[in-house]
Amino acid sequence: MVSEMSYLPRVWLGSQISQRLLPTKMRPLSAHVKLTENCQAKCISCNYWQTRWEDGITTNRAISLINEIAAAGIHSLRFTGGEPLLRTDFFDILRQAETQSFKQIIVQTNGLLLKKLHNEVNASPITDVAVSIDGLKETNDLIRGIRGYFDLGLEGIRLLQGKKVVLSVTLNRMSAKELERLAAVAKEAGASVQYNILSESLPFLKDADMAAMWPQQSEVEEITRFLRETLKRPAYEVDYISRYYRQQEISEPPCVLGYLQVFVLSNGDVMTGCYPLKPVGNILRDKLENILASEEYRLQSEAMLRRECPGCTCGIESSLAMKHAVSGAFFELRRLAGRFAADKKVARPPKAETHLSSGASNG
Repeated sequence: MVSEMSYLPRVWLGSQISQRLLPTKMRPLSAHVKLTENCQAKCISCNYWQTRWEDGITTNRAISLINEIAAAGIHSLRFTGGEPLLRTDFFDILRQAETQSFKQIIVQTNGLLLKKLHNEVNASPITDVAVSIDGLKETNDLIRGIRGYFDLGLEGIRLLQGKKVVLSVTLNRMSAKELERLAAVAKEAGASVQYNILSESLPFLKDADMAAMWPQQSEVEEITRFLRETLKRPAYEVDYISRYYRQQEISEPPCVLGYLQVFVLSNGDVMTGCYPLKPVGNILRDKLENILASEEYRLQSEAMLRRECPGCTCGIESSLAMKHAVSGAFFELRRLAGRFAADKKVARPPKAETHLSSGASNG
């Protein structure tokens, strides 16, 4: 088994200096699994809800897939969708699978079922709950297409116990001026904030109302100020997002997602951390370990480093961190030092930390 201590330096060397230095064995750090792609929200920001999807992964195959992910040495497991809590067997799968080795089990949800299912979530091995909320009440409910979505999501969040909770916000034009107040709402609810970036190349965003969502100059300034001054994100990250939304020329970093994340779709297709590219295998026909070891997986991951793809913003923070490894390391050290100092003080209400998400928000 390849250790992270040796794997990540090889990914950095191979992506920034020469591909000859890349790891010879693929060892993604996280797995993103879509047990369903159905969703009961009606977001203007995606088109999942416009299709009735057939769930191709049975209960037993889902259990064995989770076991295969654990056996591959992957320690972070994220369930996304669609809406993963629509799978009526979801908690049965978690109970029967071997989940002990996972450091993180994350569910990315729209939050509409959290109030109803909070007991099941609390009793499960889920460690993190990411709730997709894109603005304050009126704005969020307009974007998400469900009246009462915002209030119902927060009610569910407040019923969770022993879970790390984040509001997953897609940075957009409609809620740009609400970000400060939304961060305060998150803090009051005991949640932190993570954010996603709009993308024009993801298949489930092809019918999104980008004109309504895309920030204009004044909104970009609001977003930039929020990221820099309130969330204190690294300068290289803030600069990328600012230039991206202004549609200015950007020097794109090599995309390292093929080496860091593996995606499994609800039809069993396996992706190298990239939705626009073709699948490299299918877990309904093969075991995950064989797909990860395949030449097709390796070659597509190498092509992603060379940006031989349509381009998207999925996991851009990981690729930016690799490109700016030194300044990124100092940023993380400062963040951890601040957390350590805060932990030594008298206990106080949870602070709203903010993290960039590892992918597009679908829930």
